[in-house]
Amino acid sequence: MDKKGSFLKDVLKNIGFAVIAFIIGYPHFVLARYTIPGADDFSCANAVSVYRQSHNVLSSAFLYTRDVYQSWQGTYTGELIMGLEPSVRESFRGIRLIMIACVALFIIALIYLIHTVCTKFFNLSSGKAWAAALLAEFIAFNISLTGELFSWYTGAAVYTYPLVAIMFCLAFSIRSYFDRKLVYAILAGVFGVIGAGGSLEVVGFGCAAFLVLLVVYAIGIKNIKANIKRVLFLALPFVFTVAGALLNTAAPGNFKRHDAMEASGLSVVPAFTSSWYNLITHVGGLLTAYLLPLVLLIVFLVCICSVSKTVVTGKMLTGAVVGTLFITLVTIFPVILGYGSYNIDAWASSSRIIYTFDLVISLSFIVLTAFIAFYVRDLLKRNNINAREQAYKSIILVIGIVIMFSGQLIINYQNGMSMKIIDDLKNERMQIASRQMADMYARIDEAEDGTDVIMTEPVLPGTVLYIPLYIDYSEYFANLEVAHYYNVNSFSLYWC
Repeated sequence: MDKKGSFLKDVLKNIGFAVIAFIIGYPHFVLARYTIPGADDFSCANAVSVYRQSHNVLSSAFLYTRDVYQSWQGTYTGELIMGLEPSVRESFRGIRLIMIACVALFIIALIYLIHTVCTKFFNLSSGKAWAAALLAEFIAFNISLTGELFSWYTGAAVYTYPLVAIMFCLAFSIRSYFDRKLVYAILAGVFGVIGAGGSLEVVGFGCAAFLVLLVVYAIGIKNIKANIKRVLFLALPFVFTVAGALLNTAAPGNFKRHDAMEASGLSVVPAFTSSWYNLITHVGGLLTAYLLPLVLLIVFLVCICSVSKTVVTGKMLTGAVVGTLFITLVTIFPVILGYGSYNIDAWASSSRIIYTFDLVISLSFIVLTAFIAFYVRDLLKRNNINAREQAYKSIILVIGIVIMFSGQLIINYQNGMSMKIIDDLKNERMQIASRQMADMYARIDEAEDGTDVIMTEPVLPGTVLYIPLYIDYSEYFANLEVAHYYNVNSFSLYWC
């Protein structure tokens, strides 16, 4: 085949993979389509409106970020995104477009990261790398509850967008090492600083994963002087990422917020023990309640059938296991240490925390499975056993297992977020909840300025869409922020 034909084939193949990626993520695009603002969305809009009286949009966002950094928390990226304040009135078109873009960027960043790991680190073909990336996307959209990350503007600003930046940072750092291009190192540093301005859970994941990459690469470089450029391309983005993380954690607002909250936090040892407990609990849940085991099995077969020359030694495999534990523990440790709770699943509003933790575990296990597959393949080769032949035979066993446990697999798929979204849409729970909340906001907006607004609403249908909580107590913070935003004296909501 000539070069033109080969190029066209590759383009069509990539378009096909992109279409599959869109199909996998489609339910979450629809979820974002029904986004309803609430709580912190309105409080941010109220705070920014003060600056808007004498400053432009960007200046107001920076001033808002500065004040939050000084008084509440150090998540500078999240606050800057929130400070841009999209329209939350009428059709909420602005905020919904931003959430749809959030889903798209998350898919692109995740696929780019996994594809880069597979092609650069494991030397897999582009097709096999796409397969692994799509499996990672499938798992990412079918674990835990994702409503707070993809249908809540504040959740996306503090968690999802920084997480997207961290994934780009890791991908570009890998490319800077293998391709030896300064532009990738610069991009890694920029995205590292952006990602470091998110929730400390996201920051912990980013710094830990980058540190593991740095150690792995440093061990692999035998002559540091001869590869000083590669070392700098790795070290400088890491320094910028850590600097951003320190800027986040050192914010005066973090300490003021900690003093204002009832929770006093945990000391280091109990927090570390609790982190282990949560890790074991969530690994067990992911391996039994969702489809992660099947995905890991497919990744294993894809890698063991590869003709890649990548060699994984026992030391590398040990390092991968230690790195996986390190990344997952560092992800959850700062959250447990700061919030002072032993069990994140018992928190009243923690689905964004749980999802981020489960996502990091899943991605880490996918990469670890690739290490295991290559190690087993090399072990079989040393014993004169054809790894690919054994893998092909294993496929028959896998098909048998899938058929045998098909009922449980269906149940596990139904436990995933995509099917929950589809079920919501099928029964119109999401549409009803979104319309009802939008109509309620419209009636508050139409109320006479300075009046006391008292409403009675039918109880909303249960839905995975993020729905803000309002109650019959007008002094509740969410009620106060809505009243302030719509310029009424007070707002109370009774559910019937």
